[in-house]
Amino acid sequence: MSEPIFVAFASQKGGCGKSTLTTLVASYLSYVQDIDVLVIDCDPRQHTQKSYRDSDVMVTRENPNYRKTMEKFYEMYGKPPYEIVCTTPAQAIEAAQEKLSAGNSAKIVFFDITGTINDLHIVNLIASMHYLFVPITPETGDMKSSLCFANQVNEEMITTNATSIKEMKLLWNKVPGRVKPQICELIDNYMEELNLSSLETVLSNSSKYFKDGVLTGQNGIFRSTILPPDKRLLKNSNLPELVNEIRKVINI
Repeated sequence: MSEPIFVAFASQKGGCGKSTLTTLVASYLSYVQDIDVLVIDCDPRQHTQKSYRDSDVMVTRENPNYRKTMEKFYEMYGKPPYEIVCTTPAQAIEAAQEKLSAGNSAKIVFFDITGTINDLHIVNLIASMHYLFVPITPETGDMKSSLCFANQVNEEMITTNATSIKEMKLLWNKVPGRVKPQICELIDNYMEELNLSSLETVLSNSSKYFKDGVLTGQNGIFRSTILPPDKRLLKNSNLPELVNEIRKVINI
């Protein structure tokens, strides 16, 4: 049996979509493609993944339609929701290894990491990842921050061959429209000069990525830790394309 792959959506700035991407990709892999995953929630200040899970449970309990959807899904799925473990950056790797040693069959372990690189525990945790995906948005501040972070990781970790990181890709997120605008293409060219590159798939600046059932009523759930995204909302979301491209990168 191959060793589990450690993956993180990471950056040094909040608001670029790390936690949302972690949930979307982990849930799609688990509930649509039936690949066992484990999520390690490493941000003790807010534990976003746990908050998502608590909200998902509440929604399915209080909304009869969603409860019926969940019951029907798990009759076919045949196993419980993927596990979310709350911990700190300093204890994250140990927490993951304990779960895996105890019988968790995850092929991919996602680490939801708080946005900073000025903490030694977080630096060590990032260095322990096998693959990093760095969200980048067209907003000037986010763009600059993501590029600085990726360049720093590349120069101080990847090129030294002293970490576990095999590959890092930037990921365009919150982009107006479904294709890269000119500014993104220009930045991609600049990335090449820094020996960096981005995924081909882009995610648009769409409200559907935040549809978790709390405010959407009967309009379907897209982001959930216990259910797959509503098929009606998958159209033009680029989520299937993103997951398949990530699978090619991490070779699973």
